[in-house]
Amino acid sequence: MKMAIVGAGALGGTFGALLTRAGINVTLVEIDKKRVEAIQKNGLIMHMPDGSVINVSVKITDDPSSVGVMDLVQISVKGYHTESAVKMAAPMIGPETYVMSVQNGLGNLDIIAKYVPKERVVGGVTAHSAMALGLNEIKYNGGVGGVRIGRYDGKEDPKLNEIVKTLDNAGFETEVIVGNILNPIWRKLLANVACNCVAAITGFTGNQLIECEETNQLIRELAVETYQVAKAQGLRFKDVNDPNKELEDPAGFVLHALSGVGDNKISMLQDIEAGRRTEIDTLNGKVWELGEKLGVPTPLNKIMTLLVKAIEKKPLMNKK
Repeated sequence: MKMAIVGAGALGGTFGALLTRAGINVTLVEIDKKRVEAIQKNGLIMHMPDGSVINVSVKITDDPSSVGVMDLVQISVKGYHTESAVKMAAPMIGPETYVMSVQNGLGNLDIIAKYVPKERVVGGVTAHSAMALGLNEIKYNGGVGGVRIGRYDGKEDPKLNEIVKTLDNAGFETEVIVGNILNPIWRKLLANVACNCVAAITGFTGNQLIECEETNQLIRELAVETYQVAKAQGLRFKDVNDPNKELEDPAGFVLHALSGVGDNKISMLQDIEAGRRTEIDTLNGKVWELGEKLGVPTPLNKIMTLLVKAIEKKPLMNKK
């Protein structure tokens, strides 16, 4: 399988490095010329979950037209760059190319489907996480639960088995979901919406968010509020301990997921500290928007959206 990954940041770079290491024909496509030059010159330095450090020589370019038509294109950029990333990927997308997103947030698949037929759009979630330490250096934290993917239209497709095999070979433990892919996307969204914004505002690591009584309570209340929006759309999640029951404790589920972060910093906090735009609009902002459409009160998501967007503007305000 020939594969391209648009976006060579923490997660895109991790996928690229591990796939390359497994012998997969993969090319990273990145608009940041400095990052491209650093990786071309010095490879990708990966700090692995077991403490080892490896250097992987990964193919990377800033010119998608030089790559050729791929079997699979993975979009690995922030949600607010999804549309420009899909447009950029156009030279690599042929009549049989599948386009996959395991990005955080809502709306990414809708955007991809504007340019690619729904039957070739693959959505999903990943529990793998990573943090960029430099232009060509990444701390890979691993991820329990691997990757779960499915077609945007919910139909079965033998092509997905080939994608699973490719990702499995790189150690990503991938599973195919048949049916509404929004269920696993929203399941992960619960944790991202409840935790990321709180980390961004407080500066706390995963463990600190859990240990602090006030942030623990706020996360719980955000989880419940967000779950009400999911239920209003007809989405239902199975209980972790009993798959025959519906999830009754979204707050407990979210805090369990957060415990896997440990002493690491959540991605939205990393963005704030680096002065980058966050994905708040495709996370809490989207839940707030959907809540208004569905008649579900979302005051906490509204407040957190406004607070994070205000923090994003802090560098500009300080310059005045």
